[in-house]
Amino acid sequence: MSNVDFSNDYRILHKNLQNLIKSGDFDVHFYGKSFYGDDLVAFHKGKYTGKQFLITGGIHAREYISSFVVMKLLKDYDLPYGCFFVPLLNPDGANICLNGLKGVSEEYKPLLTRLNNYSTDFSLWKANGRGVDLNVNFPALWGKGKMNVSLPASENYIGESALSEIENSSLLKFIKRFDFEMSVAYHSKGEVVYYGFCGASKEIKSKSKQLANKIAKILKYKPIISKNSVGGLSDYLCLQNIPSVTIELGSDLLKHPIRYDNFDIIYKNQYIALKKVFKEIRND
Repeated sequence: MSNVDFSNDYRILHKNLQNLIKSGDFDVHFYGKSFYGDDLVAFHKGKYTGKQFLITGGIHAREYISSFVVMKLLKDYDLPYGCFFVPLLNPDGANICLNGLKGVSEEYKPLLTRLNNYSTDFSLWKANGRGVDLNVNFPALWGKGKMNVSLPASENYIGESALSEIENSSLLKFIKRFDFEMSVAYHSKGEVVYYGFCGASKEIKSKSKQLANKIAKILKYKPIISKNSVGGLSDYLCLQNIPSVTIELGSDLLKHPIRYDNFDIIYKNQYIALKKVFKEIRND
């Protein structure tokens, strides 16, 4: 990926986001602050009239490769349709995953150390800076998932209540300002496209399935119905009658976090798939 320094340090991920903000090539929306005070940022390209598209990444800390994919999609996007790109939904978690406890307030270090089984290696961390898994914290059958846990942890903790986390509540306040056509959430790994939140209407399930099949065919990924996912962003958006799919980037043979030298093969055809689907939706 051009103009991106693939260094294993949150400062580099943050720097690339700052470079996008300063570039002047996109509309920038600061929609809030993370728990640790980092900016929550969305970028926009295309028209604001009509329904918008939504592309997100980086909700799970160790899956920050998805943030770079969303940033590259933002740069490559050349369609007139309005599209919002949110590369890093969980900046605090990404910081912890990449830098451990460097830069974390002394107040929170004991908790995070305990949640990480007293290891200094945080490379498999998924949660945010409070030990909440942001992708099970949305009001979509919240707390009903088989893998959910009820106490702070490095993954799967649902939080004290739905939308207890500032990262999620800020995002929903922001996206409620717009009318969305569809949503794609990038995660890693497995080379699958999930669709079909169980709480969605038949119409949204059908539309999400069609989207998943089209995207999966181009990427040579496998479309899979999402049987056990609840409380996720895609789940919530389906409840709002927005067809939504979740793309798991990278082969299951890769280890978390996915190394940057896999980026080119992971990114291959991602924009082609989205562009084709977006144009078909708009009947171009």
